[in-house]
Amino acid sequence: MLLTSHSASAATFYTADVTPYVVQLDDTEIKMLLVAIRQVQHTFTIAEAQSAAAGEPLKADYEDLREAYERLHQKLAALPGTNDPTKPYILK
Repeated sequence: MLLTSHSASAATFYTADVTPYVVQLDDTEIKMLLVAIRQVQHTFTIAEAQSAAAGEPLKADYEDLREAYERLHQKLAALPGTNDPTKPYILK
């Protein structure tokens, strides 16, 4: 596998020379991912409060990471719902 680094503004993106694949997720798995992301976002809120209380700045890449989780949450939350377990979500 060949990994290539690309820099755009403050973020670095990596691309890999691999064969694309399809991931199938059902309603429960999507909900579990959303809950996990919300827990990470809650942890960010706690870190911000602790940082402010201590008078210490957050690390430089903190906001980029927080925004990445927010984008992921928005993508997963925007997926069309299905109550039919025979029709899984397909993410590419």
